[in-house]
Amino acid sequence: MDVELTEILEALCQHAPFNEIADDPQLNDMTKEIEIQYVRAGEWVIAPSALNNTLFFIRSGAIEVLSKENKLIRRMNEGELFGYFSLLRGGKSSQSMRTIEDSLLYRIPARWFLKLYEENDAFSDFFQLAREVRLRVAMDSQSSDVSLMTCPVVSLLRRPPISADISSDILTSAQIMAEHRVSSLLITENDELIGIVTDRDLRTRAVAKGLAYDTSVADIMTRDPIVMDSGDYASEAVLKMMERNVHHIPIVKNGRPIGVVSTGDIIQKESHGSVYLISDIYKQTSIEGLKSISRKMTHTFTHLVVADANTQMIGNAMSHIGTAFVKRLLQLAEEKFGPPPVPYCFIALGSQAREEQTIKTDQDNALILSDKYDKQLHGEYFEALTDWVCRHLDDCGYDLCSGDIMASNPRWRQPLSVWKDNFSEWIQKPKAEALLRLSIFFDLRGIYGDKTLAKQLNQHIRQEAKQHSGFLTFMARNANQRKPPLGFFRQFVLDGEGKQSRTFNLKERGIAPIIDIVRVHALACGSDKLNTLERIEDIDAAGLLPDGRAKDLALALEMIGMVRIRHQKEQIEAGEEPNNHVNPENLSSFEKRHLRDAFHIVSRQQEFIKFRYAGKRS
Repeated sequence: MDVELTEILEALCQHAPFNEIADDPQLNDMTKEIEIQYVRAGEWVIAPSALNNTLFFIRSGAIEVLSKENKLIRRMNEGELFGYFSLLRGGKSSQSMRTIEDSLLYRIPARWFLKLYEENDAFSDFFQLAREVRLRVAMDSQSSDVSLMTCPVVSLLRRPPISADISSDILTSAQIMAEHRVSSLLITENDELIGIVTDRDLRTRAVAKGLAYDTSVADIMTRDPIVMDSGDYASEAVLKMMERNVHHIPIVKNGRPIGVVSTGDIIQKESHGSVYLISDIYKQTSIEGLKSISRKMTHTFTHLVVADANTQMIGNAMSHIGTAFVKRLLQLAEEKFGPPPVPYCFIALGSQAREEQTIKTDQDNALILSDKYDKQLHGEYFEALTDWVCRHLDDCGYDLCSGDIMASNPRWRQPLSVWKDNFSEWIQKPKAEALLRLSIFFDLRGIYGDKTLAKQLNQHIRQEAKQHSGFLTFMARNANQRKPPLGFFRQFVLDGEGKQSRTFNLKERGIAPIIDIVRVHALACGSDKLNTLERIEDIDAAGLLPDGRAKDLALALEMIGMVRIRHQKEQIEAGEEPNNHVNPENLSSFEKRHLRDAFHIVSRQQEFIKFRYAGKRS
């Protein structure tokens, strides 16, 4: 190799990704085909809307990257590469590149880029990371904070917390509240929050009962009040207030109160009333009333999408609505059939347990009974109760499960000890086909009744899973069953039938694979979280994934989820039944491009999990 070619190769190998593949003998042949280009400041390297067939390396100088609207995206300097995004899209460039100063560029032919991309993992990993960074930027550009549904609860705080010591009497407490013009007072002991007093408490628990002014504030306060973390969303405060019928919630950060959110704060912020659907559910006294409320859910869903709520918030809100229907039906059922003869816990499974429901969902539920349960004595009661609840959930828009995974099925209505035995068998003697059907049971949440039963079962599941690595191998294998719909040259693979023949299923081919992957990692690290994003945080903290990969999974989930819910919103507005089948021809260029990025992330994570848990199956 002559001196000039040697200098070119040495310059390339000082920078990523060529420094990672410096020993690849193909680089010598590639270098022979590199052209050197000198470009004066202000000239186009890739003009707007032009086709590109070159990977550019900046030997010296600087380049600016511009959007279609001619807005500056970023600047690049010596050692950086550009042009590769367009090469992965058949030469089509959505951006243009122009020199900022006189620049010397190496022009690498497209065929060499594509060859190394396909054959060398270290080379392709570099550009994969660049793609994932682009996806993060894309999702950030789509985010919005215009609604109660998307703002953090801490944004509602208007002042620091006003508090009084537990030793205070009710007169002193009332005077503090009057002085600061607040409707609630936090009660502390040794600087720890132990209670809350509201203006309503003063009226109903003190004045109305004629208590003496020197009565201890401890006698009228609410002990151990419901609190929320500063990182929670404002909409969660709304839902919690409705469920618990409270008007004030202390907000804590690192365990210490930083303020109080009241219904007045929320009313000032609230720009739409959709989340108040839950309060109406709890007011209903008949099935007809609940059915009437259920018909408002599509409006609630579309309102959330229009308000730019993210998928986490929409899933949280829709799941809370679903849970409210379950709770109210169980309350009405107990009025109809009488109080339960033994404790029980009604559990949600799958997306409702993960708090990730959307508008189109069926029932997935079960019942955990106390070990005091006797089928001869109690079986008839629980059979009637669960049949009635599941049937009327169907009336309220939550379709009966086609796989019969419902509390009305006696197989899924068992004492706690039987549930523990079932999970022990599934984990200790795993069978791939059975686990494929039963994976939904590894996402379970107690939503009504004695929730300690669900807590005990979840603890049992985590303990068993950590002790049996063979089970994780089977779960990892199943997590690779559903592949993202991405073929060669990043083309979408269509899998629909009949009227859906030009579509792919976003839930089955995009969202479900991520949930499966995250579930395996969560079981491996013993996470007690159920929500997929919260599990990802635990997985990241446990160090199960390479740096940055956990966030990539979260971003991919959000991107795919946003396309899905927007598709369902458009179907509702068109008078169609919402589903998960998306025709890529109906997607925007933004959605197509970043869906491909998201699917590619999922594919690589499936490969990773296959080897991460590639133990001996037993």
